[in-house]
Amino acid sequence: MRWLGIDGGGTKTTFSVFDKRMNRVATTELPTCHIGQVGEKGLRDILLAGMRWAEKDGGIGADWGVGFGLAGYGNEPISRATIESVCAGVVHGHPYVLMSDLKAGCVAALGLEDGVVMVAGTGSAALGIRGDRELRCGGWGFQIGDEGSGWWMGCRILEAFSRESDGRLPRGAIYRIVRERLGLKNDYDLIALRRTMLSGRTEVAALAPMVFEAAVDGDYEASRILRDAAAADAEMASTIVSRLFPAASEVKTSYIGGTFKGGNGALLGLLGDGMLPQPCKLVPPAFGPDAGACLVLRRSIVGRG
Repeated sequence: MRWLGIDGGGTKTTFSVFDKRMNRVATTELPTCHIGQVGEKGLRDILLAGMRWAEKDGGIGADWGVGFGLAGYGNEPISRATIESVCAGVVHGHPYVLMSDLKAGCVAALGLEDGVVMVAGTGSAALGIRGDRELRCGGWGFQIGDEGSGWWMGCRILEAFSRESDGRLPRGAIYRIVRERLGLKNDYDLIALRRTMLSGRTEVAALAPMVFEAAVDGDYEASRILRDAAAADAEMASTIVSRLFPAASEVKTSYIGGTFKGGNGALLGLLGDGMLPQPCKLVPPAFGPDAGACLVLRRSIVGRG
């Protein structure tokens, strides 16, 4: 039996085919299927396109199950019901499991074990799993929170650029890099860009690599943004540890999301240098996020073996 893992994030949707031992054999990417961004029809169209790919080019065969890990599948009842209806309608009788992209990513990172996972991609959150109990922290969305995320870092670098431009901060690498990357002829051109090309959270999150680049070039404000991002991740993890693992001597702590890859793991270096609470044992993810829901489905059908 093979498995189709679907990781539907806020920026893209990854479809991966896994063999019976959960080795990835094929993968492709399509645009985001986030229901809040593309609606019910967009969600259905992206999922069907990915399934057609799996059957035609992904080598999934005839006997397979589907693991959905979808952004937008949270606590809001109307969206939950719509997503559940769409997923039930596209699987055509194949067994499936549906969960949020947050839970799927965390299950994958922990390899079905207990622990805490920090998530920092376009958005941010953390999730703790202990047996049948789960505890979430963060994940309120970019309008309210998402501290330490790519979107948050993008907003912070634009703010820092404005302060370096008008003299509230000394000009450094942030000022130079933002002007070059965005092709600004006049600093105030940024205002129009923010209303047009940089109006969406995905576009703003794409600015996050500039923070790492500026920090390497010695920009103090860029380094402060990275320290604040790591502190936000650590705060979420610490909150979960104190409530879900209050007496534990060691808590498996992992991470998923693009910001942890930036700057050759700069955030991980900060987290491992004393920002995380003492019980946390920082470990790399056991599987990629696209495998999470498949691991749960596979365990329910064939066990761990």
